[in-house]
Amino acid sequence: GNVNGAMSVVPNNNDVLFGRGKIALNHPGNDQFRNIVESWKEDYTKAKLKEKKEIAIEIIKVIESMDPPGRFLIEDANERSGDCSVSWVPANREKA
Repeated sequence: GNVNGAMSVVPNNNDVLFGRGKIALNHPGNDQFRNIVESWKEDYTKAKLKEKKEIAIEIIKVIESMDPPGRFLIEDANERSGDCSVSWVPANREKA
């Protein structure tokens, strides 16, 4: 893979996949991520801007501290092969 020079990786069950369609929607890490976000929703809604950023960082830390560590991955469109398989590369921290 080659988004910003990043190498393609194989997603694990704790990874969060940025993308459309069933692959991202049905990925276990995305389901887990939605549950974590939902658990913070009330606090986030009441929070001021600085606190919202802190909550977002905390959610990222929860994902990254899992075993195996969760990563935030984006589809590498440059690496889509003819058999319709998808390559994934790590997203930068701002995207997460």
